Amino acid sequence: MAAKEISADLLNQLLDKLEKLVGRVEFGSIELVFHQGKLVQLEKNEKLRLDKP
Repeated sequence: MAAKEISADLLNQLLDKLEKLVGRVEFGSIELVFHQGKLVQLEKNEKLRLDKP
């Protein structure tokens, strides 16, 4: 399958969303979900560390 071009506007929107997600994650991960070569979902998994009592 050939790579499809995406518009600069769409790319900027994606980068903005990723930047916001990455900036808030202290411990965890961000996953990009693709279906048929298209990005359809961003998932954020975050661990919260609790201080020992």
